[in-house]
Formats: sequence, structure tokens, C-alpha cells
Amino acid sequence: MHIIVALNPDMQKNFDYEIWQRFKKGDEKAFSYLFDVYHLQLFEYGRRFTMDENLVKDSIQDLFFELARKREKLSSTDNILFYLLKALRLRIFVNLRKNKSGGSGINEDLLQEFYLTYSTDVDLAEKELKLDRLAESINQLPARQKETIYLKFYKNLSNREIAEIMQLNYQSVGNNIQKAIHKLKILLESDSDSIILFLQTVIR
Repeated sequence: MHIIVALNPDMQKNFDYEIWQRFKKGDEKAFSYLFDVYHLQLFEYGRRFTMDENLVKDSIQDLFFELARKREKLSSTDNILFYLLKALRLRIFVNLRKNKSGGSGINEDLLQEFYLTYSTDVDLAEKELKLDRLAESINQLPARQKETIYLKFYKNLSNREIAEIMQLNYQSVGNNIQKAIHKLKILLESDSDSIILFLQTVIR
């Protein structure tokens, strides 16, 4: 059983770098740590692209198999979650393409939907802000905008990291966030600060 302690950003980067280096050198405990800590987060992310749980599970297994097989050749990282989310997204698109057409190419057109759910662990004041309207409004956003705000406000990734994961240019990430917030402002008749607070509070 692993005990996870919250670290400040600099300590987390150092910790992630050290764990990743140990894994690359063949440390089995480091590999077990990676799987134990991240596989549920990866499954949660993968399920937002497809309702096929088996495809997501297979994609995660494929990912960890490839990591173990190629560990010595992997690039270094000080953000393990970012590294794994990026790799899993590519793997899922490959497997979706295989299922759809028998090919193995990555095609972003497969991203027809990005599923978001919402926390019910909110207080009365937040409920009075009509979270049902927020959920309904967010689900009117294009899939790419939903994925962008998920990675930004729930996974706390930087715009540059999001750009790498989603294979977008840096400016497109900022544009997606601005467009999403602008549309939510109109739909909810609210201000930007309130929208951002809502997103940080209820996206799961």
C-alpha cells in the first residue's frame, strides 16, 4: 500500500523525476509505484473518450507493457501524470482506429465526444448556483474544449502540457479555454471568475 503525501510543486517535480529515473534503471518497486498510483487516474481519463471499458483497460495494459519494454530509451520527465496521460491518449486513439477501420493510424476525427461528470460533494451555497445548469452548459461545448478545461482545471496541467497531450499548438489551448469560458458566461449569465470557480469545484 502506498501512502501519497501532498507535495509543493517543486518537491513534486523532484520526486517525479527521481521515481522515473529509478524506473528507467529497472527498479521494480518504482514500476509498481507507477502502476499503483496512476492506473486509476489513467482509466478515468481514458473513459472520457469511449464507453468501451475493455478498450481503455487494454490501452492502459499496452501502455505499461511498452513502458517496461522500452524503459531505458524513454525520455526523462518531472511530471509523470502528464507523461502518462499523453502516452495513453495516443494509445487509445490507435486502438479506436483499429476497432473502427482495421487501421492503426491516429486520427483526431475519432474524438466525437469527451465525457465529463460532476462532483455531488458540494455545499448548499454551491447547489444554489444551479450546478445542473452548469453541467448542461458544459455539455454543449465541443469535445476539444471540454477536454481542454478538464486537463486545465481538474488535472492542473499547464497550457504547454495540454498542447502536447492534445497535439495542438500552444495558442490553440488558450483559445479553447477562452472560448469555453466565454460561451459558459453567456449560457450561465455569469462572470469569468465565477465560471472558473465552478470549473475548479465541480469537474470530475
